[in-house]
Amino acid sequence: MSPGRQDEAGDALLRSQPPDILAEIIDVLSEGLALFDEDSRLIRSNIGFRELNPLIADIISPGLSWEMMLREALNRGAIPASVHDRLQWMENRLTETTGPVVPVELVLPNGRVQEIALRATPSGSFVVTQNDVTHRKQSEENERQADILLRKVLEACPANVIMSRVGDGTILYRSPAATELLGMSRNSHDHFASREERADFITSLLPSGRVDDMEAAGLRPDGSRFPCQISARMIEYRGEEVIVSSTVDVSKDVALRKTLAAQREQLFQSEKMSALGELLAGVAHELNNPLSIVVGQALMMQEEAIAPEILRRVEKISGAAERCARIVKSFLAMARQQPVQLAAIELRETVDVALDAMRQGTERRRTPVTVDLPDDLPMLQGDAHQLSQVLLNLLINADQAITETGIGSRIHISAAHDENQGTVEIRVMDDGPGIPASIRNRIFDPLFTTKVVGQGTGIGLAYCHRVITAHSGTILLDTDAGDGAAFVLALPVALVIDAGTDSETSAAEEALPARILVVEDEAEVADLIREILRRDGFAVDTAGSAETGLKLLQTHAYQLVLSDLNMPGVGGRGLYEAVQRRSPALARRIAFVTGDTMSPQARGFLKSAGRPFLEKPIAPAELRTLIHRMLAARPEDRP
Repeated sequence: MSPGRQDEAGDALLRSQPPDILAEIIDVLSEGLALFDEDSRLIRSNIGFRELNPLIADIISPGLSWEMMLREALNRGAIPASVHDRLQWMENRLTETTGPVVPVELVLPNGRVQEIALRATPSGSFVVTQNDVTHRKQSEENERQADILLRKVLEACPANVIMSRVGDGTILYRSPAATELLGMSRNSHDHFASREERADFITSLLPSGRVDDMEAAGLRPDGSRFPCQISARMIEYRGEEVIVSSTVDVSKDVALRKTLAAQREQLFQSEKMSALGELLAGVAHELNNPLSIVVGQALMMQEEAIAPEILRRVEKISGAAERCARIVKSFLAMARQQPVQLAAIELRETVDVALDAMRQGTERRRTPVTVDLPDDLPMLQGDAHQLSQVLLNLLINADQAITETGIGSRIHISAAHDENQGTVEIRVMDDGPGIPASIRNRIFDPLFTTKVVGQGTGIGLAYCHRVITAHSGTILLDTDAGDGAAFVLALPVALVIDAGTDSETSAAEEALPARILVVEDEAEVADLIREILRRDGFAVDTAGSAETGLKLLQTHAYQLVLSDLNMPGVGGRGLYEAVQRRSPALARRIAFVTGDTMSPQARGFLKSAGRPFLEKPIAPAELRTLIHRMLAARPEDRP
């Protein structure tokens, strides 16, 4: 049946119904409805039509002409002139209109919105429908404003957002940030440097409709590749599935990770070399003393009148011993560390550097650190870089212990000035699991660690101990601190040293045969040096410790002092510093004979003191050269 015949049948069925039923049907309609005959006179209207036109409701009754109704609506202000003209025009063209009906929008003074539409019937009459579409219009306006807001946000957002079709990759939308990163290509396939990665992306996306931080290689507009991470979701848009994706350029992150990996490797190598240096320092000290005896005695025997066969054997002994000495020195040269660069430094700045390094580390740090430093702390005498590394090691150890065990929640740094000792005491403490009593005496040993394999080298605390010792300070574990662990560092303050005035050696003393004091804890080495010097006519006294040497210096006048560096007690450094405080002139006549020129603290001290030194094993010729050079210099010029 054709549409026209269907409408005629429907009208006939409607007319066949009893009038009361037809009125009920029309009145229950939610929209306003009015039926006009072929002469444009009102046949029937429902309650909704009259309610929507309250200003002319009193004249809406059967027989009212369309023209009269419009004129009264205009006169009474129910409709504006534009709507009046539009409705009149629509009524005149009802018989000519074949396309879809376009309603007229009526905006009432109270802000509500209505739509009025005219539809012709096959019999020549027409129907007027009127709807309140305020809510629909408001929803449409809200959606429009939301679309405008969303577009503004996307246009301003720094995120790279792209919407593309699943099948062919056609780009439907891209944010300005995406255009800047990926260019103006119309297809999202062009953003992948590899077809395989594009296929993997789609394969990962389709099952669940989402992908998070998928790594891939992207293409910039100039064709260059860059590492990126892609996150995406599948949504329905206008009846089809599309992909909304965000691409993040991680080039800087990748470069940073490479840099950090290289730095970690360098640090690991540095720690290994530091451990090796600690080990070889002890080995060198133990080997160089006996090697000094062998080399020295062999060289002295070569100077004596002995049988050629014995001389040949002595030369072999000397050559083998010197070869051993060269091997030890080659290892020491390989493991040498940078010397301490002493200067006046602020503790607060050093702590801040350590905290910044801790916060910027690649591993996540979760334990808060509090700092309590008095404002009147004096300057420290130290190497800022190495001391900040010491503090960083202690902070990381505390954080790892708290994080891994779940015991404790804070780390605290405090400091106080000890005027009597001339030091600043720094405490780094935490409320974590603490250090078991069974291992407290081993925590500063090189290569000792309680961490699992691969997580610790056993270098950290040994390094801290070495650095603090090189600063003439101390580092101790406070076993009476209660819960957690507390490390106490004592470092010297920076002082302005007044050299004062010193009396030079008297002419009478200079006229006497040179008297030399040899301070050496190895008796055989001391005997060797004494024998070499006595052969040259010097008067030689020996002391087995720095403390004994200081006592001899108080009771005897010496033109030169030769001292070992590493000895029990205050050692060669303590002897030099004590002499320098008492008599700077005598301190300028001290030289060192040591087997430990590899350790940073020894090299740092020798550099800061500026005193000449000989490395063990001792060669008689080198020793004589040093002695005669120092004695030949005028007192004020002596090094």
